[in-house]
Amino acid sequence: MTRRLIIIGFLFSIVFAENKRLSLREVHEKSPFKKASLKIINWFPNENSYVIKRGNTLYKVDVVNSDTSVFLTEEDFRYNDNKIQISKAEFVQAPWRRNFTPQTFWFDQEGNKILFFSDREKIWRRSFFATYFIMDLRTKVIRPVSNDNKKLRNVKMSPDGSKVAYVREDNNLYVYDLNRNREKQLTTNGSELILNGHFGWVYEEEFGSYDAYRWSQDSRQIAFWEINQSKVPVFTMFDELSLYPTTQEIRYPKAGQTNPTMSIFVVNVKNARRKKMNIGDNHDMYYPWMEWTEQNKLTVMRMNRLQNHWEFLTVATTNGKSVSGLTESDPSGWVELHRHYHFLKNGNILWVSERSGWHHIYIHSAEGQLVNQVTDGDWEVKGIKKVDEANQKVYFMANKESTFENRFYSVNFDGTGLKLLTKEPGSHSVRILPQGDGFIDSYSSLITPSKHILKDMDGNIQKILGETDKSQFEAYDWSYPEIIHFKTADGTATLDGIITYPPDYKKGQRYPVIVYGYGMPGTQIVNNRWGGAWNQYLVQQGYIVFSMDARGMSGRGEAFKNLSYGDMAQYLGKDTATGVQYLVDKGIADPNRIGAWGWSGGGYFTGLMLTKNAHLFDVGVSVAPVMDFRLYDTIYTERSMGLPQDNKAGYDSTSVLSYVDRFNGKLLVIHGTGDDNVHSQNMTWLVEEFVKHDKQLDTFYYPSRPHGMQGGNARKNLYRKMINYFNDHLRGKALIERKN
Repeated sequence: MTRRLIIIGFLFSIVFAENKRLSLREVHEKSPFKKASLKIINWFPNENSYVIKRGNTLYKVDVVNSDTSVFLTEEDFRYNDNKIQISKAEFVQAPWRRNFTPQTFWFDQEGNKILFFSDREKIWRRSFFATYFIMDLRTKVIRPVSNDNKKLRNVKMSPDGSKVAYVREDNNLYVYDLNRNREKQLTTNGSELILNGHFGWVYEEEFGSYDAYRWSQDSRQIAFWEINQSKVPVFTMFDELSLYPTTQEIRYPKAGQTNPTMSIFVVNVKNARRKKMNIGDNHDMYYPWMEWTEQNKLTVMRMNRLQNHWEFLTVATTNGKSVSGLTESDPSGWVELHRHYHFLKNGNILWVSERSGWHHIYIHSAEGQLVNQVTDGDWEVKGIKKVDEANQKVYFMANKESTFENRFYSVNFDGTGLKLLTKEPGSHSVRILPQGDGFIDSYSSLITPSKHILKDMDGNIQKILGETDKSQFEAYDWSYPEIIHFKTADGTATLDGIITYPPDYKKGQRYPVIVYGYGMPGTQIVNNRWGGAWNQYLVQQGYIVFSMDARGMSGRGEAFKNLSYGDMAQYLGKDTATGVQYLVDKGIADPNRIGAWGWSGGGYFTGLMLTKNAHLFDVGVSVAPVMDFRLYDTIYTERSMGLPQDNKAGYDSTSVLSYVDRFNGKLLVIHGTGDDNVHSQNMTWLVEEFVKHDKQLDTFYYPSRPHGMQGGNARKNLYRKMINYFNDHLRGKALIERKN
């Protein structure tokens, strides 16, 4: 009898050990899962070796044979009793703690020096100030970048490693000669209104770059943007956490308002003489990309304000004259800024264009004449990873195998020999080795957690670098998502969704559904990749989690994407309603318990579902949302909507405010008052509209928190608030009687 009880108890413990459930703390504070990660900080120049950090030690790892050696330790940053050299005979105390080693740094081209920083101070999403230093790896001597190396931004070594350029708080560009220990100021007109060598808020946020200068290959010149934002309207943010509120002003052009203007100069770093380049009339034009393509020659992208046309200008830096060359246009939508432009030695350009209706690789002359189309078909090239001119071959990512997957391919310049190099199902990302003879393939799928594999350039596996143990997820009743397909309401297209069921799901039983959405034009949410713990937490709470790609999203060609142009809410509203109705008709979803949540564009999605689709949606949590795109910036909004002055009907149709009269559910809107990206003004306008219609709205502000709600316990508090809101208003008895 005793033995039988022991056996029963043992079996009982096994069953329950295999049915653990995630806690909110495990989702957002201390994950129980160990995922394979390479943690690469940097590659060594011209070597198939990378740097990782363990504790306070930096290690050099040979990716082929896994040989690991110490690269730098905290002792190396205590040089001369934690002092750094500012002249031949003068040393000062280092500003970092005694156990410091850098988390981020850059090599010079020869691998003899590293540039690193301390005291990082965030500016906007990507930009930051910091205190910068140079270490000579041969001597371990550390020197500051100039005598006053604090609060520098956009710091870069010259190609020959002899100089460092940077921008100071005065918005001027400087260069520091490492051999002569001498600083030279290259511009003098910097101010709050004139920026030299760095972009303002809107270019940084929407074109993805804050760095507005380029070293020439010979290290003798710098091409830089001069940004005039004197006519850009000012948006003021308030911080009320101190005794008396403080304000912060941002030059932020909202849709239809005045943009900054751009000029491009080339400056000689030796004598600071600068010359203005002729880039044409810069009124209502964007200049988002520029590179040195030859000695004394720049290629500059000039894009119109509607972002449906760009052209390359070839600029002779000796006299500043420019000629127009390659162009890209999309009269029914917008053109992409993807930075996949490769200038071949013969003067031709190998690049990605959507001119066939799908993103594909082309070769054109610099003047814009077609040489040949390299790839073709009803699938999309996602990016060029390597161009091998010697063997006339290009390596690229594409979704050829499946709309839901990125795979790695090679093809000859003439379009022959297309070869799949990553045969494993799933979404892949690759890193080409510095010597170009192999790549690291990192991938996952809906049923396979992340793996990292070293392969040669033919796709043959050389070794497994890291593999995530799947059993740890199964011990938590991991529920594997499924991709589903259904027709649009008008039957003209097939849509794709992804659904995750509760681990104890019973077929034939209806469940509350939470629709997670984003839906912004040209984006994609349905992918064959490993999911996150938050969705698993939601399904373990008893919800079905559903997402889908509406018409107007990406991965399915230009015509599909351009359906969002001019009114991003039209198909987002229609198609999401179709997806939810599909789940109801299949007996999966409880029609009286449909929820939605999302962040940023997903916050907008949630607001739209609870208003425009109020006949279907009951409960929503909208985080950091745009509620009317007149309140968002020029570059992002006008790309797919045009100007509000020209498209009032489209902006009205897209606005959540237009549908508040339909609202009859429960909606919690959350915003950070320090959000420089999507301003909390959106919530203010929404509240005013709810008051106008005598509707009830739940709101919550996180004081001075940015778009991502970082700081203190804000994010943990937010997710706890979200699940409590859904559990109170969606999981239990429905609070609303439908009026069908």
